[in-house]
Amino acid sequence: MNRTTNIALAISLTALAATSLPASAVDLRVIGAITPSACTPVLGGGGTIDYGAIHPNSLSATDYTVLPVMSTAFSITCTAPAKVAIVPKNGRMGTLAGATEGITGAGAAPAGVQLFGVAGAAVVGLGLDGADQVGGYALAVLPRSALADGVPVASINRNADWSTFVATTTGLLYNHNIDRHTSWAATGTVDPIAFTTFSGELQVQAYLNKSAELDLSKPVNLDGLTTIELIYL
Repeated sequence: MNRTTNIALAISLTALAATSLPASAVDLRVIGAITPSACTPVLGGGGTIDYGAIHPNSLSATDYTVLPVMSTAFSITCTAPAKVAIVPKNGRMGTLAGATEGITGAGAAPAGVQLFGVAGAAVVGLGLDGADQVGGYALAVLPRSALADGVPVASINRNADWSTFVATTTGLLYNHNIDRHTSWAATGTVDPIAFTTFSGELQVQAYLNKSAELDLSKPVNLDGLTTIELIYL
Protein backbone atom coordinates (compact mmCIF):
# COMPACT_ATOMS: atom_id res chain seq x y z
CA MET A 1 0.00 0.00 0.00
CA ASN A 2 2.79 2.42 0.85
CA ARG A 3 4.66 1.62 -2.36
CA THR A 4 1.56 2.35 -4.46
CA THR A 5 0.93 5.62 -2.68
CA ASN A 6 4.49 6.74 -3.28
CA ILE A 7 4.30 6.02 -7.02
CA ALA A 8 1.00 7.84 -7.39
CA LEU A 9 2.38 10.88 -5.60
CA ALA A 10 5.41 10.96 -7.89
CA ILE A 11 3.22 10.87 -11.01
CA SER A 12 0.97 13.59 -9.65
CA LEU A 13 3.90 15.87 -8.90
CA THR A 14 5.43 15.27 -12.33
CA ALA A 15 2.19 16.17 -14.05
CA LEU A 16 1.90 19.34 -12.00
CA ALA A 17 5.45 20.34 -12.85
CA ALA A 18 4.67 20.02 -16.54
CA THR A 19 1.87 22.56 -16.33
CA SER A 20 3.12 24.96 -13.65
CA LEU A 21 6.81 25.87 -13.29
CA PRO A 22 7.87 27.33 -9.90
CA ALA A 23 9.39 30.80 -9.90
CA SER A 24 12.00 29.76 -7.27
CA ALA A 25 12.84 26.93 -4.89
CA VAL A 26 14.39 26.28 -1.51
CA ASP A 27 15.85 23.08 -0.02
CA LEU A 28 14.79 21.57 3.29
CA ARG A 29 17.26 19.27 5.06
CA VAL A 30 16.07 16.89 7.77
CA ILE A 31 18.99 15.93 10.00
CA GLY A 32 19.74 14.58 13.45
CA ALA A 33 21.54 11.78 15.24
CA ILE A 34 20.74 8.95 17.57
CA THR A 35 23.41 9.31 20.24
CA PRO A 36 24.33 7.51 23.43
CA SER A 37 24.38 9.24 26.77
CA ALA A 38 26.49 12.38 27.01
CA CYS A 39 29.85 11.95 28.75
CA THR A 40 32.10 14.72 30.02
CA PRO A 41 35.83 14.41 30.89
CA VAL A 42 37.26 16.58 33.67
CA LEU A 43 40.87 17.23 34.68
CA GLY A 44 41.90 18.37 38.14
CA GLY A 45 44.01 21.45 38.70
CA GLY A 46 42.40 23.30 35.84
CA GLY A 47 44.03 20.90 33.39
CA THR A 48 47.56 22.17 34.12
CA ILE A 49 50.65 20.23 35.16
CA ASP A 50 53.18 22.74 36.52
CA TYR A 51 56.82 21.76 36.93
CA GLY A 52 57.50 25.15 38.49
CA ALA A 53 60.95 26.75 38.45
CA ILE A 54 63.74 24.46 37.22
CA HIS A 55 67.31 25.58 37.91
CA PRO A 56 69.48 25.64 34.77
CA ASN A 57 72.32 23.95 36.65
CA SER A 58 70.17 20.84 37.03
CA LEU A 59 70.31 20.24 33.26
CA SER A 60 73.04 18.19 31.63
CA ALA A 61 74.93 19.65 28.69
CA THR A 62 75.26 16.25 27.01
CA ASP A 63 72.27 14.19 28.17
CA TYR A 64 68.54 14.64 28.42
CA THR A 65 67.23 15.48 31.89
CA VAL A 66 64.28 13.38 33.09
CA LEU A 67 61.88 15.20 35.41
CA PRO A 68 59.74 13.63 38.15
CA VAL A 69 56.34 12.10 37.54
CA MET A 70 53.52 14.60 38.05
CA SER A 71 49.85 13.73 38.37
CA THR A 72 46.36 15.15 38.48
CA ALA A 73 42.86 13.74 38.93
CA PHE A 74 41.00 12.61 35.81
CA SER A 75 37.32 11.72 35.68
CA ILE A 76 34.53 11.00 33.21
CA THR A 77 30.87 11.48 34.06
CA CYS A 78 28.06 10.15 31.84
CA THR A 79 24.31 10.80 32.03
CA ALA A 80 23.68 7.04 31.61
CA PRO A 81 25.96 3.99 31.36
CA ALA A 82 28.15 4.24 28.26
CA LYS A 83 31.20 2.54 26.79
CA VAL A 84 33.85 5.11 25.92
CA ALA A 85 37.54 5.37 25.12
CA ILE A 86 39.94 8.30 25.31
CA VAL A 87 42.30 9.45 22.56
CA PRO A 88 45.07 12.03 23.09
CA LYS A 89 45.71 14.68 20.43
CA ASN A 90 49.06 16.48 20.40
CA GLY A 91 48.77 20.26 20.29
CA ARG A 92 52.50 20.91 19.84
CA MET A 93 53.42 19.15 16.61
CA GLY A 94 56.97 19.63 15.39
CA THR A 95 58.46 20.37 18.81
CA LEU A 96 59.66 16.97 20.07
CA ALA A 97 63.31 16.99 21.20
CA GLY A 98 65.64 14.16 20.26
CA ALA A 99 63.08 12.04 18.43
CA THR A 100 61.25 11.84 15.11
CA GLU A 101 57.50 12.40 15.29
CA GLY A 102 55.11 9.96 13.64
CA ILE A 103 51.79 10.89 12.10
CA THR A 104 50.23 11.25 15.57
CA GLY A 105 52.86 13.81 16.56
CA ALA A 106 54.41 11.29 18.95
CA GLY A 107 57.77 9.56 18.72
CA ALA A 108 59.88 7.13 20.71
CA ALA A 109 61.72 8.73 23.63
CA PRO A 110 65.44 9.22 22.90
CA ALA A 111 67.93 6.51 23.84
CA GLY A 112 68.70 6.60 27.54
CA VAL A 113 65.40 8.26 28.47
CA GLN A 114 63.05 6.09 30.52
CA LEU A 115 59.64 7.51 31.37
CA PHE A 116 57.38 5.64 33.80
CA GLY A 117 60.17 3.04 33.76
CA VAL A 118 59.66 2.38 30.05
CA ALA A 119 62.42 2.79 27.46
CA GLY A 120 61.27 4.19 24.13
CA ALA A 121 57.88 5.30 25.48
CA ALA A 122 55.78 7.36 23.07
CA VAL A 123 56.36 11.05 23.77
CA VAL A 124 55.23 14.42 22.42
CA GLY A 125 56.86 17.84 22.43
CA LEU A 126 57.07 20.55 25.06
CA GLY A 127 56.93 23.46 22.61
CA LEU A 128 59.68 25.66 21.19
CA ASP A 129 61.95 28.30 22.66
CA GLY A 130 62.58 30.28 19.51
CA ALA A 131 63.70 27.51 17.18
CA ASP A 132 64.90 25.24 20.02
CA GLN A 133 62.96 22.14 21.02
CA VAL A 134 62.47 22.26 24.79
CA GLY A 135 61.87 18.56 25.48
CA GLY A 136 59.10 16.00 25.53
CA TYR A 137 56.73 14.11 27.80
CA ALA A 138 54.80 10.88 28.11
CA LEU A 139 51.20 10.69 29.30
CA ALA A 140 49.43 7.84 31.10
CA VAL A 141 46.37 6.98 33.17
CA LEU A 142 47.80 5.00 36.09
CA PRO A 143 46.20 1.54 35.73
CA ARG A 144 45.96 0.78 39.44
CA SER A 145 44.05 4.04 40.00
CA ALA A 146 41.21 3.26 37.58
CA LEU A 147 37.73 3.00 39.08
CA ALA A 148 34.47 2.64 37.15
CA ASP A 149 31.37 3.30 39.23
CA GLY A 150 33.61 2.90 42.26
CA VAL A 151 34.92 -0.55 41.30
CA PRO A 152 38.55 -1.24 40.27
CA VAL A 153 38.83 -1.96 36.54
CA ALA A 154 41.53 -3.11 34.12
CA SER A 155 43.11 -0.73 31.64
CA ILE A 156 42.91 -1.79 27.98
CA ASN A 157 43.86 -0.22 24.68
CA ARG A 158 43.79 -0.75 20.94
CA ASN A 159 45.02 1.02 17.84
CA ALA A 160 42.68 3.36 16.01
CA ASP A 161 42.47 0.87 13.11
CA TRP A 162 39.81 -0.84 15.26
CA SER A 163 42.04 -3.77 16.19
CA THR A 164 41.16 -5.86 19.23
CA PHE A 165 41.52 -4.39 22.72
CA VAL A 166 44.39 -5.78 24.79
CA ALA A 167 45.43 -5.34 28.42
CA THR A 168 47.96 -2.63 29.27
CA THR A 169 50.09 -2.43 32.40
CA THR A 170 51.55 1.01 31.65
CA GLY A 171 48.43 3.00 30.79
CA LEU A 172 50.43 5.04 28.25
CA LEU A 173 48.05 7.08 26.11
CA TYR A 174 50.17 7.97 23.08
CA ASN A 175 51.36 5.64 20.34
CA HIS A 176 54.10 6.33 17.80
CA ASN A 177 52.47 5.77 14.44
CA ILE A 178 48.72 5.52 14.95
CA ASP A 179 46.22 6.91 17.45
CA ARG A 180 45.61 4.73 20.50
CA HIS A 181 42.20 4.21 22.11
CA THR A 182 42.33 3.63 25.88
CA SER A 183 39.35 2.18 27.73
CA TRP A 184 38.57 0.01 30.75
CA ALA A 185 37.25 -3.49 31.33
CA ALA A 186 36.20 -5.71 34.20
CA THR A 187 39.24 -7.19 35.92
CA GLY A 188 40.62 -10.15 33.97
CA THR A 189 38.80 -9.25 30.73
CA VAL A 190 39.50 -7.03 27.71
CA ASP A 191 35.96 -6.03 26.72
CA PRO A 192 35.09 -2.37 27.42
CA ILE A 193 32.46 -1.90 30.08
CA ALA A 194 29.72 0.71 30.33
CA PHE A 195 29.86 3.09 33.27
CA THR A 196 28.38 6.34 34.49
CA THR A 197 31.44 7.54 36.40
CA PHE A 198 35.14 6.89 35.94
CA SER A 199 37.99 8.20 38.05
CA GLY A 200 41.73 7.77 37.81
CA GLU A 201 45.11 9.44 38.09
CA LEU A 202 46.47 11.10 34.98
CA GLN A 203 50.27 11.12 35.03
CA VAL A 204 52.87 13.11 33.11
CA GLN A 205 56.61 12.55 33.01
CA ALA A 206 58.73 15.00 31.04
CA TYR A 207 62.32 15.26 29.93
CA LEU A 208 64.31 18.34 28.94
CA ASN A 209 66.66 18.83 26.03
CA LYS A 210 70.41 19.02 26.57
CA SER A 211 71.42 22.40 27.99
CA ALA A 212 73.81 22.85 25.08
CA GLU A 213 70.74 22.90 22.80
CA LEU A 214 68.94 25.62 24.77
CA ASP A 215 69.57 29.32 25.43
CA LEU A 216 69.62 29.31 29.23
CA SER A 217 70.60 32.98 29.47
CA LYS A 218 66.87 33.70 29.60
CA PRO A 219 63.76 31.88 30.88
CA VAL A 220 62.75 28.83 28.84
CA ASN A 221 59.09 27.85 29.15
CA LEU A 222 57.68 24.33 29.05
CA ASP A 223 54.60 24.50 26.83
CA GLY A 224 53.14 21.06 26.21
CA LEU A 225 49.51 20.69 25.16
CA THR A 226 47.40 17.55 24.83
CA THR A 227 43.68 17.45 24.10
CA ILE A 228 41.97 14.33 25.45
CA GLU A 229 39.03 13.33 23.28
CA LEU A 230 36.25 10.90 24.14
CA ILE A 231 34.87 8.44 21.61
CA TYR A 232 31.83 6.22 22.08
CA LEU A 233 32.32 2.50 21.54
